[in-house]
Amino acid sequence: MKKVIWLIGLGVVLTAFTVGLWLYLPREVDVSLEGVKYRLGTENAQEIEPVTVQIEGTLRRTLNGQRLFRGMLELNGEPLPVPKEQLTNRTFNARKGEGFLLVYQWFEEGTIGKSFSLGTLYADDHFRQITLTLFEQQADGKSANWSGEDGLMITAPAKDRTEALRVANTLMANVLLQPLDS
Repeated sequence: MKKVIWLIGLGVVLTAFTVGLWLYLPREVDVSLEGVKYRLGTENAQEIEPVTVQIEGTLRRTLNGQRLFRGMLELNGEPLPVPKEQLTNRTFNARKGEGFLLVYQWFEEGTIGKSFSLGTLYADDHFRQITLTLFEQQADGKSANWSGEDGLMITAPAKDRTEALRVANTLMANVLLQPLDS
């Protein structure tokens, strides 16, 4: 009887250890997704263009529920005012169900520091589906807020606006008060 209890206990410990490793070991992320860039609002339904999103890095979870992504996100066709070397090996964090706030900070000679806020990235656990709420840039170079009424978005994979909105609503379900509509 003691042997059976010991074997069951050993099985529980090994299972817990295996699950812990599976959940908390870093996972490689290397995806290239075809999607669309579009503006919300029915009056902007025709404003849509194709975009390719490339994401490389590692994703890991912490014991307190944070998801940490370290790597780079590149939007083909979207110029970013960030030095190329600052786009790689950036660390972004998010709680489960929330998005990664993509803020780039760097120093240039003669300045105290510069910053650029791209937007908020929502992704599934394997980065196979993503949606990005883009902060629009004002004339002075500062970023403005994003609006669920007429904000810019990038969603991938998606071939059209309807598919993009379906993916975006799924990924952002925990933060939206009401679904995004066309």
